[in-house]
Order: sequence, then structure tokens, then C-alpha cells
Amino acid sequence: MKMPPMTSYDRGDLVLVEIVFSGSPGSKRRPAVVISTRAFNDAGIKLIVAAVTSNIAAPFRPGDTLLRDWESAGLLKPSAVRGVLATVDKSEVMRNLGTLTDTDLIAVDRGLSEVLGYTISPAP
Repeated sequence: MKMPPMTSYDRGDLVLVEIVFSGSPGSKRRPAVVISTRAFNDAGIKLIVAAVTSNIAAPFRPGDTLLRDWESAGLLKPSAVRGVLATVDKSEVMRNLGTLTDTDLIAVDRGLSEVLGYTISPAP
């Protein structure tokens, strides 16, 4: 059963959504981390997310990031963020699971920067 969407989402929020498979029919309910900014999220109906997986066995793909603080983020098992982005409608968010720690969000940003080819400069 879908829950009403939150009124706003921030980068680093963990949400439960249906992720559609690429290249084959179907989808899977799974946690995802919101990657897009609050300004982007508030301006429309879409969120940019990266899927979270509990399959943390090596080898990792480029951009995958093992979460250190998975328990405090509201996840049930050790998990990693996949270096693959997707868009979902806010109405498809089933519920909020928690929020990544700043340390984990910075690590996810670094992993995504490898995949997307941009450089993360240190904070001032």
C-alpha cells in the first residue's frame, strides 16, 4: 500500500520506492537515496535517486559505495549505494526510511563523481 508522499525531500534521504528494471519488464521495491537537491525536488514531481542494495559482496562496480552507518540511516542490513541513477515520481515513494549520515553522503557523492566524471572539491 502506498503511503502519502512527504511534502519535501532532501539529499541523503532514504526512501522506499519501486525501481523499474532496465532492459526487462518488472520492478523491485527497494530503498533508494535521494541524490537531487531540495530545490530540484520542490520544483516538480520527480526525484533523482540511487538504488540501495544489501548485496555487498565484492566485486563492486565503479561508483558503488558501501555505507558505514547503515543502521543509523534506518536500513535493516549492511548496504551499499549503487552508482546508477534513476528518476521516480514523488507519488511513488512508499515511505521514508531515514537519512544518510554526512560521512556516507560525501562517500556516495565521491562514488557518483567517478561514474559521472566530475570532481568534488573539498568544502570551504
